[in-house]
Amino acid sequence: MIGPVSVRGMQRHLPILLARARTLLGLKGGPPQELAKSEVRRAADAVLRLHAGLVGDRALARPETYQGELLGAYLLWWWPQTYLKTQAALRLAPMPRAPRILDVGSGPAPAALAARDLLGGEATCFDLSAPALAEARALGVQRTVRELPAEAFDLTLAANVLSELKDPAALVRKLTGTIVLIEPALRETGRALLQLRDALLAEGFARALAPCLTQKPCPALAAPKDWCTAELRWTPPRFFLQLAEATGLRADEMLSFAPLILARQAPVPPRDLWRVVGVPLPEKGKKRVWVCSDEGRVAVGRLDKHASAENAQFDTLHRGDLVQLTGLERRGDGLRVVPGASGVQRLEPSDAGERLP
Repeated sequence: MIGPVSVRGMQRHLPILLARARTLLGLKGGPPQELAKSEVRRAADAVLRLHAGLVGDRALARPETYQGELLGAYLLWWWPQTYLKTQAALRLAPMPRAPRILDVGSGPAPAALAARDLLGGEATCFDLSAPALAEARALGVQRTVRELPAEAFDLTLAANVLSELKDPAALVRKLTGTIVLIEPALRETGRALLQLRDALLAEGFARALAPCLTQKPCPALAAPKDWCTAELRWTPPRFFLQLAEATGLRADEMLSFAPLILARQAPVPPRDLWRVVGVPLPEKGKKRVWVCSDEGRVAVGRLDKHASAENAQFDTLHRGDLVQLTGLERRGDGLRVVPGASGVQRLEPSDAGERLP
């Protein structure tokens, strides 16, 4: 789990975000950090309409969606989530400092502003929706374009874009610099991202930087029910909590997403580094997690009777965590945390760059 994450980094964007959403939704106005009681129902209805079209049948997963009330709903509900997912993804691997940033399919710029706030630099937003780009400018992005720029960038972002395209690989092949892809944490979209990963690596376009610790075909694709996601806890703004209560949608504690970071070159990670890719419910007398590295996708188990101070962090592992495992025994069903093992160390996202020389 990447987190916990607060809204402190995007705090300065919230008043203008709420003000712009009110204009698009035709709301009368209220406090700068929350919705007035009279505003909640109308905003919640717009969020539910957009949610049904993006998460249900995906009929609204197209550029024409982002205007009027639905664009206002995006600002209130998806904008904060995408901002934080982007910053969490950027922490999975070393990133260029003060980069030239391109946000592809940017919408109203949550990913671009998340990257700029975290790394510095200058951001360009590319999107086909003129109304969405107008909101990006209102939120502080100076350069917006409706055609993919020809120049090179240090960092390219594409958040919740690929699943809307017929040929996502064709777009990714045009991108430059470190490429950060973020997709919804659904089985369909998550597996499609992994399939794209394998295809791009096989043709030599790029190498996987994160969350993958291997350049081999993704082992999650071997089983049709598996895919790879990350998750983070956050502290939502007040208006988001109001909408969560009004809609019944649950994104006010944990956010899940499918990330992939590509680069022309990627370092070889140490053998003791693994990425946590699954945390099943505890079994009687033991606990297991699934981890992935260049050795493949492996189960790591620990009997409850073998819990100790040295392996206490085993109980804190969540999907997306980077973990150092040393002194474990190999068994027929995977790896086993045993007495005398050197330890289980969960690394903070910022440690990933330090451990990947």
